[in-house]
Amino acid sequence: MAKRNWAAALLGAATLSLAAPAAAQTRLFSEDSELPIVIEGPIGDLVRRAVRNTDPAPAVLIVGDQRFEMELSPRGFSRRTLGICQFPPLRIDLAGERQGTIMQGQNKLKLVTRCRSGASYEQYIVLEYLTYRMFNEITPLSYRVRPVRTTYRDTAGRRREETQFNFVIEDVGDLARRNRRVALDVQSREVASSQLDPQQAAIVGMFQFMIGNLDWDMVEGAAGEECCHNGKLLAANETSRENVVPVPYDFDYSGFVSTSYSTPPQGMPVPNVRQRYYRGYCRYNDQAQAAAELFRSRRDRLYALIDGESRLSASRRATARAYIEGFFQIIDNPQRYQRQIVDNCRR
Repeated sequence: MAKRNWAAALLGAATLSLAAPAAAQTRLFSEDSELPIVIEGPIGDLVRRAVRNTDPAPAVLIVGDQRFEMELSPRGFSRRTLGICQFPPLRIDLAGERQGTIMQGQNKLKLVTRCRSGASYEQYIVLEYLTYRMFNEITPLSYRVRPVRTTYRDTAGRRREETQFNFVIEDVGDLARRNRRVALDVQSREVASSQLDPQQAAIVGMFQFMIGNLDWDMVEGAAGEECCHNGKLLAANETSRENVVPVPYDFDYSGFVSTSYSTPPQGMPVPNVRQRYYRGYCRYNDQAQAAAELFRSRRDRLYALIDGESRLSASRRATARAYIEGFFQIIDNPQRYQRQIVDNCRR
């Protein structure tokens, strides 16, 4: 079989193995239009104490004429505790009746906020939102996101308002149910790399290479923490350890987003996050060729997402597209593919 036909056959196998009939998406994530929301609560107090305290505070979420009681809390680690952000990422824990509303089926949601004031930080969050959307184009085994224009209405202190572009991330339980799987609650290295779904492991490794992200791991997390670093694992059931599916999240340290605070993880042999370094596993090099074919088949869709993202400035759109074009220049060139992916894989 010719090399390209062989890769196409692998791609077909990947599609069949991963494309189980999907459940319907929840209403909130069924479309990508920007949703105006208001959050009322002790915002100033919550932001000021976020570095040392993630206790929830009572708050209200307003969507149109609908009001939802909730608890609001800071979340995350690096952005919250390392002096990176003035405004932390948030967690929404909804309460009360939601049947028949846009929040039907929702319970806990991660809200990705603008880290600091200023146009650059607004662009960063649009780029991170766009990263999730690009991965949606590659595989349904990815987190859905919904853009929201959030007005924060402080009900204590100075009672001021602030409006940001934000986005909410689908709950991992909904992601798992949508793909007829369950989310695994496991510790670091409890699942071995050899137990991963070969096709999806290759797709994730290729995607992280495309966006220039090094801040992740498919099977490891920090000592004593849940697996995995900036990723979750899905399986056929809670006890299954075969064909476990890795699903990544949190892309602000990627070269594609290229925040002012992003640096390569310690020990990585690159000077900055814009330089790609492949971290996919060597055991899945055969499937990586099929993944490259999959990405080529989605090339025009990825470019269309970038070109159509009107919340980016013209210069940011051009830079974002050029960065992804650089990825395709690598995988379209057999010598560069061999040197930068096959020869550089993770053993």
